[in-house]
Amino acid sequence: MEGPVEYLFAAAIGEADQAARKQGWQPRGRAGWQKPDGTVFHFISFIEQIAIVPKDATVHLVGEASLALKRFKRRWATIPA
Repeated sequence: MEGPVEYLFAAAIGEADQAARKQGWQPRGRAGWQKPDGTVFHFISFIEQIAIVPKDATVHLVGEASLALKRFKRRWATIPA
């Protein structure tokens, strides 16, 4: 059974992977990670993908948010690159 789902937004998968590993998250599948508490993170890299993320989901952002990202009303969390 899968735990809570959140999202990790970065420009490239390598950047996302490095940031996720710094947080202590373990790789899960081809483009995802998992925290010890069971929370699963799915990688997204296109601004258009934000539109289909559920409004109550948290999006973890690697680096700074651009103006294009800020227009989406989501719960944002920043992760250092």
